[in-house]
Amino acid sequence: MSEFGELLRGLRKQHKVTQRQLAELVGIDFTYISKIESGTMDPPAEDKLIGIAEVLHVEPESLILAAKKVPTTFQRLITENSDVPMFLRKASRLSPGQWEKIKAIIDTDEEEGSR
Repeated sequence: MSEFGELLRGLRKQHKVTQRQLAELVGIDFTYISKIESGTMDPPAEDKLIGIAEVLHVEPESLILAAKKVPTTFQRLITENSDVPMFLRKASRLSPGQWEKIKAIIDTDEEEGSR
C-alpha cells in the first residue's frame, strides 16, 4: 500500500465513508478508490483530489501534496515568478533559524493583510 493510499483509507474510515460513497460523491469509479488505497493506481488529478478533500473535510492542499502533485496555483507561481525556482533550489540548505525568520515574515504579512 502506498503512503497516499494509507492516508486516503484512514481519512475515509475516520469519516465513515465507504469507497462506493466517496467515489459517487467525487464522480469516479469506486474500483479506482480501491486501487488507489491498495497502491496499484496513482492518485487522481487535482480536481478529483479537491473533491475528495471536500468530502473528507480536509484541506485540499494537504491531499494534493500528499499525492505528490504540485497544485496548479503553485505551478503558476513557480513559472510566473523567476525568484521562486531560485528560492526552491536554495531552500534545502536553509537552517532552522532561517526558516523561523521566513515564517515570521510570512506571519507578519498575514497579520497586516487582515487589518
